[in-house]
Amino acid sequence: MQNSLYPTAIWTDLAEMSLGLERNYGLSRLKRSMLVMLAGWLGYFVVVSMSVRALNKVTVPLLDMPLGVFLAAQGPAVMFLAALILLVKASGRAGAAS
Repeated sequence: MQNSLYPTAIWTDLAEMSLGLERNYGLSRLKRSMLVMLAGWLGYFVVVSMSVRALNKVTVPLLDMPLGVFLAAQGPAVMFLAALILLVKASGRAGAAS
């Protein structure tokens, strides 16, 4: 019988493959930057959602819209774009480090 039929052998093979990828391509830096961006993303939404009532007292002059609504509507797009740019930069550095 082959070793790949046993569940422990499959997990061992997967672990060896992921360690090889991490060694060859420097994925630990990429993983760390992804976790930092996730923390920033969640932090943004926690701060905005906790202070929506106070932010809604301020009106955005050009749009005549409450600030809390504006941040809740436009914030995800801006945060996604910033996270995407930082992730691409981090992946470029991770590829250059190998």
